[in-house]
Amino acid sequence: MEIQWLLCRTEAVPAGDGWLGPDERAVQARLKLAKRRDAWRLGRFTAKQLLSSIERSNALDEIQILAAEDGAPEAFFDGRPIPGSISITHRSGVAACVAARATKVGCDLEAIEPRSQRFVDDFFTAREREAAQQVGARLRDRFVALTWSAKESALKVLRVGLRRDTRSVEVELDNVDAPRSTWQPVKATVSPENQTLSGWWRLYGGLVLTVLCDDPALCIAGHDEQR
Repeated sequence: MEIQWLLCRTEAVPAGDGWLGPDERAVQARLKLAKRRDAWRLGRFTAKQLLSSIERSNALDEIQILAAEDGAPEAFFDGRPIPGSISITHRSGVAACVAARATKVGCDLEAIEPRSQRFVDDFFTAREREAAQQVGARLRDRFVALTWSAKESALKVLRVGLRRDTRSVEVELDNVDAPRSTWQPVKATVSPENQTLSGWWRLYGGLVLTVLCDDPALCIAGHDEQR
């Protein structure tokens, strides 16, 4: 089994609303801030593009992505739930979506940018704080962005988001200095359940993308960027 994924930029989103379903149009009408509405549209379009390839349908308005009671996105095709799970993330005019049939998935995009030591102290575990010190100044921003992104992805797998203490998730990264456009492994351990989530990370321009799931046997495959 595979996890499918897709990246899209803002300029790929159609200007009109014909690709939105009726329930999605109602949601969009409640989004008054343009920045939030544009990000929402980008995320939904990215998810629909990915799911249309999986469902083999070009009728994007028949695919609807709606938020469940816990806030997690759920997908429907012609009114029927699409089996499996999806996760959507957006940052700096880029969105990503991942989808899987037989596992829970979570993804997150973060910018590689300076973050304060207070941020690390407040949200990272003791081991993660030590690792941030050891990685060196050149890679610190990348390491912190990756660790934070993986935490967010893990919390999406659990469908709790940032309602849960980020220090209950401990991230382990391999090869932080890896080249661009290659997938690298990442692991997250959730406490107190002692649950291990497996996944991958990669660079995309000045962003990092992490994908986590609850099935270590899966592999990641699919698409890159929809222009």
